[in-house]
Amino acid sequence: MRRAIAVYFRKKWQGSFYRFISGVMIFVIFASSLSLVLTTEPSIEKQYGELLWLVEACASFLFMLEYLLRLWSCPEECRGPRAIGCRLRYAFSFMGLVDLLSFLPFFLIVTGWSQTPQLMLVQLLRLFKLTRYCVAFDLLGDVVKQEAESLMVSVMLMFIILIFASVGIFIFEHDVQPGAFGSIPKAMWWAIVTLTTVGYGDVTPVTVQGRIFATFITIAGVGLVSLPAGIIASGFTEQLRQRRERFELEVEQMIHDDGRLTKEEMGLLEEDRQRLGISKDNAALIINQVARREARKSKDQEPL
Repeated sequence: MRRAIAVYFRKKWQGSFYRFISGVMIFVIFASSLSLVLTTEPSIEKQYGELLWLVEACASFLFMLEYLLRLWSCPEECRGPRAIGCRLRYAFSFMGLVDLLSFLPFFLIVTGWSQTPQLMLVQLLRLFKLTRYCVAFDLLGDVVKQEAESLMVSVMLMFIILIFASVGIFIFEHDVQPGAFGSIPKAMWWAIVTLTTVGYGDVTPVTVQGRIFATFITIAGVGLVSLPAGIIASGFTEQLRQRRERFELEVEQMIHDDGRLTKEEMGLLEEDRQRLGISKDNAALIINQVARREARKSKDQEPL
């Protein structure tokens, strides 16, 4: 029983049953988060408060059950005889804490704690649970890992230009506007708003030198802020290409053995397709292309 539960948590999107349960969990996470947000509107809370509370209660009990099952079954994923160590490792991991905090505030409220915005923010941490049930988040995680060095360089460049912009505008504007630019930390707010091209307009340079300096900073900000987005976009493209090539290699190895795909092999390829986040149309196209290529190879190798 424990092993079966551990297998489910590991195969969260493989097979129709696993996809159905994952779909239910995604719906519950969204529904419970939306119900929390709606309770902050007095007119909605007055009319539908009991329904929203019921949604939160059901979701919290479901999250508690999931947490207990994960805590109970996690030793199946560890190498070693000590189950307590595996359970402590899960309980104090980031996702373990997210699982705990997804339902714990509800029970604190039931025991007499008042609902506060801070407690609601803790409850909304349950949105991080979506990373377990959406293949796209796995793809994003792989992209971030693959492009970590490039992203770190871009963040460092943004930090350098932020300091430079803050010091520069402080030099030009602190005498004229001591309230807005009286110190470098105060000037950082203007620098952040300008570099991100948000432009709230609450503080602006008034001196000629300050405006000229702000013009160059704005131009630099357009390129620097878009740099991480470009890195992630190219990383997505590269990661999708690598996943398609991996799937194509798996198909080629299976077809190369006997020249065809058995029902069991098609099932394995379907699991790999879901795990790699490849659409059915792309997977079918890859399989057909590999099959034709292997057929041509076999035909060319036939003796005349």
